[in-house]
Amino acid sequence: MSLILLSQSEVKARVAKLVLTAAEVQSEIHLIGCSTLDHTRVHGDYTGAVALLNGLPKGQRVKALAYWFRHFSNGKMVAKINSDTKLWDIELKKDRTDADFRVDEAIEITFADLTAEKDPTTLELDKFLKGLDRTANNTENFDGTNIPKVAAETRAMAARIVAFVRESKQAA
Repeated sequence: MSLILLSQSEVKARVAKLVLTAAEVQSEIHLIGCSTLDHTRVHGDYTGAVALLNGLPKGQRVKALAYWFRHFSNGKMVAKINSDTKLWDIELKKDRTDADFRVDEAIEITFADLTAEKDPTTLELDKFLKGLDRTANNTENFDGTNIPKVAAETRAMAARIVAFVRESKQAA
């Protein structure tokens, strides 16, 4: 890909235009998101939401939009990336009701405003160990099932790693 770089005067004019266009795009995403949330509530058809998720470029915070759908459907409309196709799909829970779809609330807050965009952070050893410790002690099952969130052998390995690191720190 070859680019012809802009002069600073061209940049200034293009930025002004881009700012307006970006605001219009975000408003359009919000309108489509609210409309597809309501359509899913009424008809159980989420194809518009899937098309939106799969059609947006990564720079549009697609994961934030997927979270927004889940949040305003009380977890009844769950967007996930299919591990085989690498495309977004939606799981629509069968036990949903109209009340689960909080369209009026969704209208008031965009996907971009619902969650903060995170800064990149380096994983430090203490935080890594805390995560391993949580894994080692997670005996929870998925809601309404006997299916463990973390397999017993995974918990055991996490516990061994945490113990090893703690012992190594004490010896040092």
